[in-house]
Amino acid sequence: MALGDSFADIELNPYKFVAHGDRLKTLSEGGDVFPVTVELDLVDYCNHKCGWCVDPSHGDHRLERRFVSELLRELRSLGVAGIVYKGGGEPTLYDDFAEILEETRQLGFEVGVVTNGSRLLELGEPVVEHASYLRVSLDGPTHTSHRAIHQSDDFGRIVDGVAGAVHLRKEQSRRHPIIGLSFAMDHSTIELVGDAVRLGDRLGVDYVLLRPPFFEEVGRPSSMTIADKCTVLAAFDREKRSYSGAMRVLVDYWVSDTEAGAIPVGAVSPRRGQCLREGANGIEHVTGRCLASPLLAVVAADKRVYPCCNLRFLEDWSVGTLDYESGVTFERLWHGDKRKKIMERIHATECIRYCTHPMSRYNEVIEYLRGPKYHSSFV
Repeated sequence: MALGDSFADIELNPYKFVAHGDRLKTLSEGGDVFPVTVELDLVDYCNHKCGWCVDPSHGDHRLERRFVSELLRELRSLGVAGIVYKGGGEPTLYDDFAEILEETRQLGFEVGVVTNGSRLLELGEPVVEHASYLRVSLDGPTHTSHRAIHQSDDFGRIVDGVAGAVHLRKEQSRRHPIIGLSFAMDHSTIELVGDAVRLGDRLGVDYVLLRPPFFEEVGRPSSMTIADKCTVLAAFDREKRSYSGAMRVLVDYWVSDTEAGAIPVGAVSPRRGQCLREGANGIEHVTGRCLASPLLAVVAADKRVYPCCNLRFLEDWSVGTLDYESGVTFERLWHGDKRKKIMERIHATECIRYCTHPMSRYNEVIEYLRGPKYHSSFV
């Protein structure tokens, strides 16, 4: 496969931000933009009970089918390009999930699906047909470890569902969806890091992502000491370097803000930029601001809109509640006074205590565009 036409070159290319140069320039000049991507929570309930879930609050909300269609049409008219069915709860529990996937693609969106994998056996066909990427949050690479973390007994079904999706894609000669497994692992599962890599390789997925859990950012005490964290990160790195197969092994060398002063991490996070080092957990800690937030938004299952994925479920950070019958549209909330006030707080990083810095790469580019651009005449 020629350079520029491979999974490594395209789907995980760190320079994807170039496609959104117009939005980045607008933000660097103090302007505002509509999101590139919206995470849409179809439900906020889940059939698993993961100990370190990044969505620490669950309920019984479910978006009405008609509302989803209205929202998708509006978001498309505003220039939103990607829809991710990911958080709040388990998206595949939505009764009309296959139908929603089809509609989303027909409207011209690219679609991402992040799931615990529990319904992949039933939904593998529409996911493979309509999704651009599929990421399965597995966390435990064995039946016992998965059950301990997810408090469910469906590991075998999930593995079979992933294998089925990989087979369907190959059978249909499709490039997409890119399929990956995500493992949030702490010191208690360190001996299973190799099992995680081997499972992904055996299933034929495109990548395995290894990362520590986000404890601090979701308000939970860490299950690891700083020494434990160093050992876990070293184990991730060791497995990445020792693997020689066709699959990608990605390591998120993330440390929490409280750990950043004690753990010198020289590696670059695959999606969080260059400023990941001792005392600087992302460029936002260097500049004291976040300007990239408008590139992403969340619509939760209770119809509340949040300006960042890390602020989901935090009422003080909601920009309002959608109500199409009353004329409260996404566009109206996005340009509303409440969002303007919240954006002032985000620009000043008042929300950094909750942040896992998913926008760091974009903030780095925006900060460059804001600066004097010394030597930009040389290429």
